[in-house]
Amino acid sequence: MKCSQIEERLIDYLDNNLDQEEHRIIAAHLATCSSCQESLQELQLVFDGINNDPVELPDGSIQLNFEEMLQKEKETLNNPKIVSLHKNLKHSWKTVLQIAATVALIVSAYFYGKQENNESFSEEMAVLEEEKVQLKQEVTISLIENKSASKRLKAVNYAEEFEKPGNEILKALINKMFYDDHINVRLAAAEALTKFSDSEMVRKALIDALETEQDPGMQIELIQILVSIQEKRAVPSMEKLLRNEETPSYVKDQVTIGLPSLI
Repeated sequence: MKCSQIEERLIDYLDNNLDQEEHRIIAAHLATCSSCQESLQELQLVFDGINNDPVELPDGSIQLNFEEMLQKEKETLNNPKIVSLHKNLKHSWKTVLQIAATVALIVSAYFYGKQENNESFSEEMAVLEEEKVQLKQEVTISLIENKSASKRLKAVNYAEEFEKPGNEILKALINKMFYDDHINVRLAAAEALTKFSDSEMVRKALIDALETEQDPGMQIELIQILVSIQEKRAVPSMEKLLRNEETPSYVKDQVTIGLPSLI
């Protein structure tokens, strides 16, 4: 596997969601690739606080105050200061680890009270899983804003792996598609957004991007995406490209090929 393929699978590698053969291949690659090792370490630093179950159970005092503590911790996680975590993540990993430690503490308390109410336990664990996904999204957003173009590109690839990303992930990808100063990041962001084309926000952003885009490579990418998702509202923008004398001939050729399927 190439580094780009390895990096796209690191989250699943950490979560043990790969088959045995793929896990072995990635482990062998990591043993010899310092770049991928660095990427893994960045993710491992955050996820270990959540994924590793505590060895020791809480003492009796925690059992007595379980419901009270649980409520307080959940309120802490729902605090607006933590919801805006992605604004501060790029400045400090300590904030992320504090959140991870809090989630891990709640997990241990849940396990302690599991026998008393299995149904309630299952419901609360589902909530915790949502919190874990949210945390991963916050980390991905922070990496998208990294100064390194290669790390931003990796983050875009990570974002594409989410099945149901939140609006903040979509907004971050849209922002990269429009404004990143590295063309490869912009192209990757546009491609990633294709997976989420059921979102009206994404579709509108792709149309707006074609309307204002000046780079021929991005224009071709956007044309292909809009044709593939059958976005008929992009027809006026494509016709505008055909009429524009400054549009390169190879971009016009791409419009000519795709436009009939939208009309």
